[in-house]
Amino acid sequence: MGLLESIKEHHSRHVAEVAEDHYHAAFSAWQETDAHLQSILEVAQNFNGQSADDNAQLTLVLKRSEHAFFTLAGAGLVEPRRGPGHWVGGYSGFSFRVAKGVLYHIGGTRGTHVQGQEAPVVIDTGTATITDQRVVFQGVKQTREWSFVKLLGSQHFDSPPWTAIQVSNRQKTSGILCDAATAENFQFRLTLALAHYNETTPHLVAQLQSQLQQHQATKPPDPAEPLSH
Repeated sequence: MGLLESIKEHHSRHVAEVAEDHYHAAFSAWQETDAHLQSILEVAQNFNGQSADDNAQLTLVLKRSEHAFFTLAGAGLVEPRRGPGHWVGGYSGFSFRVAKGVLYHIGGTRGTHVQGQEAPVVIDTGTATITDQRVVFQGVKQTREWSFVKLLGSQHFDSPPWTAIQVSNRQKTSGILCDAATAENFQFRLTLALAHYNETTPHLVAQLQSQLQQHQATKPPDPAEPLSH
């Protein structure tokens, strides 16, 4: 084998090795997502909540026919708190001496007071329980209930990872803070519990099945196999 052929072979082998590495990285990421989608689909299809008899570790006394869908220890109770305000547009005026030891001040205004912005603040730590009727927080200082019958909506935030829950019997929005590793599961369990409450579980299952099918269609092709045309 000549030098040129050896160089070409080495280059081809390097290209193949790089392609193989890229494939394994892409397939690993795809496989992880696929397993996650299959897992939550299975939960949505088969999990109908737990009664008090099913879960002796529940800290919440369930109502008749109520089932627990998720319990999170170490959850934070979040409420918006307004930060300190400040004055804008004012000036201090100036002073001059009119006699020894006597100063005369002219002008000056406080301007306009601007209120501070509201930001989510953790006001207590405890256990959050999602059921098919409500979300309940039980903390050291606070107890809070968000009943689904009064639910107006919910919104998930990433930084920090918390879920805001709006109900008609409370003017201020409040919610639950999770750690980053638990937030996605908390959001899914809340979605599933609401689907059971609203009797829309088949629709949720169909959505998850569609997402799984779409994802499986994106499976990375094996570089060792010829692409179909």
